Amino acid sequence: MINAQHHLQQLNTELKHVRHCLLTTLSSSSNQLHHSLAETLHKNNPEQWLELTQKQLGSEYKDIIVRLEQLEAAVCQVDIGQYGYCCDCEEKIDSQRLNADPTAQRCSSCEPRS
Repeated sequence: MINAQHHLQQLNTELKHVRHCLLTTLSSSSNQLHHSLAETLHKNNPEQWLELTQKQLGSEYKDIIVRLEQLEAAVCQVDIGQYGYCCDCEEKIDSQRLNADPTAQRCSSCEPRS
């Protein structure tokens, strides 16, 4: 059985951590544009960060942006009651798969196809 509330806590904890790491990385960068972006992020709602960062950051930030996308998508799925269902076939995702990665979007049958 999927414990969406437990996973939501995990997702929110990791989301907070990833956002903190992003701010720290941007603030410690030698690039002035990164410093400016960090200030902009501080002033905006964290839910707007993805849009702001996708437009302004290069490929060196790809991994952190992808993880932000995954985390925010999973939180959204919890909010709308769709968490734990495959985005392709709409079958339930195995709880072991979600325990390993709470951001999993596909069941084990559909994952190889993506």
